[in-house]
Amino acid sequence: MGDHAAVRRLPPRRWRILSFLAQHGSTSTLDVALVCDVSRLTAHRDLAWLYEAGLVRRRRSEEDRTHTWWYEVTAEGVEVLRRDRTASGRSVPLQLGRRRPSLADALLFLPLLEVSRRNPGRCELFQWLATMETSAWLRQHDLAHLRADGYGVWLEDGRCLRFLVHVDSGPVGDAVAEREKRSSGLGGLLAGYRRIDPAVPVGAVLVIAQDAEREEQLLADLGREPLRARIAVTAREMLYRHWSNEQVWRLPEGSNARRLTDLTVDRSP
Repeated sequence: MGDHAAVRRLPPRRWRILSFLAQHGSTSTLDVALVCDVSRLTAHRDLAWLYEAGLVRRRRSEEDRTHTWWYEVTAEGVEVLRRDRTASGRSVPLQLGRRRPSLADALLFLPLLEVSRRNPGRCELFQWLATMETSAWLRQHDLAHLRADGYGVWLEDGRCLRFLVHVDSGPVGDAVAEREKRSSGLGGLLAGYRRIDPAVPVGAVLVIAQDAEREEQLLADLGREPLRARIAVTAREMLYRHWSNEQVWRLPEGSNARRLTDLTVDRSP
């Protein structure tokens, strides 16, 4: 199927899927169903159509016992998106179609989106910016020296939390001694905040540590050298076990875990 025929037949939801893939990297049928708020069967049909049109490709690992297909946008799909955005006067996002999947998407964006779907009217992920767009947002606020993995606005029970998120990727380097694994790489995670300790226009800076040991190390470091920004920390295992808006976030000044909206009293969206 050629480009023009495919574009003419693309309904809005398939444009959205194509755009999501181009800006977030590879994704599964379940993720697409969540993002588009449709059934898994509908998401599968849309992805199958895009695959047959040559706008996406798919792969699965032989080691994956679930045999899950992962979809990515093709060069043809990127060009279709680029031409459409240019023709309609919209800007073309940086690195369109060349972005790698983000841990912040998997650990926070998609889970919060699912909470929104399960609790309509009470919870809403009002805004989410991927890594590239977060960098642009930081530059607009004269905070170009900061690096974050995402920015979001979460609404729940009349409360509003604006947040930045950082994901700890674990020890840096291949040859890290066992005694250093707990702290290796943590110094650079919030280095931008320590450099000038800026006032950041968010209610909280969320940090997702690789494991519980590194979470404790982060909290200890922040207790010794506090920052102006409110830093809330959790570990990945907690986000796997609980909904991300529940009691999983800890502050350096207290050991009790807090809900996401308890990190701020801001009530405006």
